[in-house]
Amino acid sequence: MLNRTVKNSKQEFDKVFLEIDHSETLSVGNKNDIRFFMLDIQNNKYCYYNMFSILKENLGRYALSRKEFERDPEMAISKAISRFHEVNNAGKGAGGELGEILLYLFLETVLEAPKLLSKMELKGTRNQYNYNSDAVHFYSFKTESGQHNQIILCESKLIGDYKTAIRKAFESLKTSLTNKDYDFSLVSTEIFKETLSEEAADRIIDQILPNATEDYKNHIIKETAAGIFIGYDQPIEAQDDTIKTREENLMKIKKDIPKIAKLINKEIQSADLHGMSFYIYFLPFNKVDDDRAKIMGQLLINSEYKE
Repeated sequence: MLNRTVKNSKQEFDKVFLEIDHSETLSVGNKNDIRFFMLDIQNNKYCYYNMFSILKENLGRYALSRKEFERDPEMAISKAISRFHEVNNAGKGAGGELGEILLYLFLETVLEAPKLLSKMELKGTRNQYNYNSDAVHFYSFKTESGQHNQIILCESKLIGDYKTAIRKAFESLKTSLTNKDYDFSLVSTEIFKETLSEEAADRIIDQILPNATEDYKNHIIKETAAGIFIGYDQPIEAQDDTIKTREENLMKIKKDIPKIAKLINKEIQSADLHGMSFYIYFLPFNKVDDDRAKIMGQLLINSEYKE
């Protein structure tokens, strides 16, 4: 089994991200997950300090392949920062890198689905490959029907209006699904062996590529799934004290959850994706356009977070 790459534990993650309880589900038959989180509120704003610390300690683990990271862990952050700068200087960065890293953290920590490849780590390979998804993760679980091995195609959107963010995430997902054979070819060829040991690469390739005879005999289901992260604006209205402000904000988020689930189900129905699994994570920001620029700016100078 492929190990996860994140440094933080689930306990450390839970100290930063508060999960919001709800009862909404997605209109798909397969395993699915739609989850909502929020950060702590201080001085009538979401506090990014602790989230920044988790992002910083995992920056190299996201942007570098396992092989690169293991060769020189002490230089991982510097190498990752250089790679982010290369992408932005080439005009290829669209400001969505923060969402990509957060989706990586959520998938590896919450779902326990290890990263296979990310667009960012492919920049360090001998050949410059184009990649449709933000990243690809691997998720394996058992049900009464058998063993499920899923390739998760990743899309992240940081847009103030969650309605727009959801629509654009599904537009990107549909493009990735159209080109998934190309994405899978990268995982199943020599490029994958540049990022993992040859033994680990061969083992994962065997788990994700169809083998009709063996799969039917051993009750193995190999599927494509989607991982989506949405960061959006959630204005905080100050109350008499911080406790009341937290409670009021939590109620506002909960009030939006049924509407958000309805929008996602509509997108699934419109794209005829009922046969897929979806793992979707939401996190509100103070003002996502400004915040992501500030957070990434400070990450890329390897600083401590400053308000």
